Amino acid sequence: MSVTVFSAIISLDRNVGVSIMVTKRFLKNVIVAMVLVFMSMAVVQGVQAQQTGLDYQSLNLLPFTGNKQLDLGEFDHLGRATSAHIQLQDKDEPKKKREPRLSYNPVGWHNYKIAYGNKGKKAWLFHRGHLIGYQFSGLTNEGKNLVPLTAWTNTGNYKGTADSNVEGMLYYEKRLDSWLATHPNYWLDYKVTPVYTGDELIPRQVTLQYVGIDRDGNLLPINLSSPKESVDAYGITTVTLDNYSKNATIDYLKGTAKPSLVPTEPSSQPQPASPSVETQPSQVPQPSQPAVPAQPVQPVEPAAPTRQLAPVVYVARNGSADVYWYSLDSMPRNTNFSKVIQMSEEQALSLGKRHTSKE
Repeated sequence: MSVTVFSAIISLDRNVGVSIMVTKRFLKNVIVAMVLVFMSMAVVQGVQAQQTGLDYQSLNLLPFTGNKQLDLGEFDHLGRATSAHIQLQDKDEPKKKREPRLSYNPVGWHNYKIAYGNKGKKAWLFHRGHLIGYQFSGLTNEGKNLVPLTAWTNTGNYKGTADSNVEGMLYYEKRLDSWLATHPNYWLDYKVTPVYTGDELIPRQVTLQYVGIDRDGNLLPINLSSPKESVDAYGITTVTLDNYSKNATIDYLKGTAKPSLVPTEPSSQPQPASPSVETQPSQVPQPSQPAVPAQPVQPVEPAAPTRQLAPVVYVARNGSADVYWYSLDSMPRNTNFSKVIQMSEEQALSLGKRHTSKE
């Protein structure tokens, strides 16, 4: 009897011990879980504090005030526009129709009708390009907002528009405008900066910077599905576009240009003859040195016009296609654009590719 009771007590003690051990493990797991929850909350609160306590100026943004702001940089020592920066909501966009013509000529302004493509059609090379587009700023003839931009860089095409061309500002302007329309309670912070080299009058590039802002001043990344987009840790996107045109060679210092794809026609006016070598006094040949008969002068072949290679061309089928294109908009509609890659024209030529005859 006593042995049975003793055995039962031992069994009970073991069960209690097991229960105590299970309870300790359970409590330990609960404590660990609670610590993790508190740590997660601290991280979330830290991120929120980091967002709401942003130093907008250090991020090259306008201070968030909840109102439309437009800041135009001053002209530099050469009279060049330097920057344009805006922060607005969809309701702040201009309601008036844009004036059809511009009269202000930015510094370095010249213009030329230059042939493009293979059919000999011509179009104006340069546009008076707005840094901040009219659809946001409502500005037309404001010199601080105008620089000479090629039609290709401004509207994505030689003539007319092509808002599917990621090399043109119109691609980004259209999509930022759509973003505002679909986010009427948010703000867009958008800055455009022309990039000059030295004292050149024509910018070599334009840099676009954009980010969304919510009601609390937190930054919201905006993805426009362009391979040229670069996003930093704060969600601010930067895009750099080359100010060039494949059918022209541009003198960025003076603002002048000449055709590069299509050779210029030779002048029909007779050119005055000019001796290539100064005339020397004739000498009587010595008997021991008979005169050598003059050799007929061979006509000099005119130098073939040089062509500026495009920094970016497009190749289908993951780069395996034999031809390349200058514009995505020109490619056939049945092209699988998810397999179109970019490369320089120089690289494409080195791989044995040729420019398509259909563009």
